[in-house]
Amino acid sequence: MANTLSDKMKSALATTRGKVIFAVILVVILGGIGALVLLGYQSYKYVSTDNARIAAPLIPVAALSACQVISLDVDYGSYVDKGQRIAVVGQPRPSNPADRLGFKEVPLGRAAIESPVSGYVAAVWTYPGAVVGSGASLVTLYDISDTWVTANVSEIELYRIEPGQEVEISVDSLGGLKLRGRVDGIAAATAATFSLLPQNNTTGNFIKVIQVVPVKISVENPANHILVPGTSVEVRITTR
Repeated sequence: MANTLSDKMKSALATTRGKVIFAVILVVILGGIGALVLLGYQSYKYVSTDNARIAAPLIPVAALSACQVISLDVDYGSYVDKGQRIAVVGQPRPSNPADRLGFKEVPLGRAAIESPVSGYVAAVWTYPGAVVGSGASLVTLYDISDTWVTANVSEIELYRIEPGQEVEISVDSLGGLKLRGRVDGIAAATAATFSLLPQNNTTGNFIKVIQVVPVKISVENPANHILVPGTSVEVRITTR
C-alpha cells in the first residue's frame, strides 16, 4: 500500500501540473509559517490597539455675568490667537421702565471677550442677540499647543507598558499618517471606573470582562498637521 502511494506521488510529481501544484502548496505552507512567525514577533515586541483617540484641553469661554451677546466674531473651525476678540457682550437695559421685556439696541457696559489660548473653535453655544446667564459658555476652544493620545490598553497587556516607551501613531483623519510619540503615563484606574454606570460584580452570576486602562501618549512634532480631538488613531507601543 505504501509503495503504491509512493509510486502515485512520484508519478504525479513527474508531470508539469503536479510540480506546479506541489510548488503552490509549498509556498502556501512556507507563507503561513512566515506569517505566524511575524505575528509572534509583532506580539512579542509591540502592544497595539485601535481603541485610541486624540485628546486636547477643551476650554469653555464664558461670560462672567448675565449679558446680551452683541456680536460673535468666530464660527466652527475658526482659528484664534491668544488675546484675539471672540465676542462683544453688554448689560441689556429696558427701553423704558414700563417695558421690561424689550432691550435697547445698545446695551450698557459693552465688553470684549478674548481668547485665553491659541487654538480652534470646537463648538459655538450662542449667537448675537441671545441673553446668556452668568458663567454660560459662548464658545469652546481647544488648545493646539497641547494635544495627546489617550489609548485604552487591555489589562492583560498593561504589565508591559511603562512611561518613556516609543509609540507609532497612525492618524485616521490624516489618511493613516504616521507620527511618533512616547508613553507619558498610565491611569491609576480602569476606564469603566469613570463611567456613568460602573459595573457591579457583586452578584452570583459574575462573568469576567477584560477591562481597559487609559494610557496617555504625547505626540512628537505634529508639524502643521491639525489633530482634531476625538478622532480615532491606532497606536503601536514598542515594549522591548
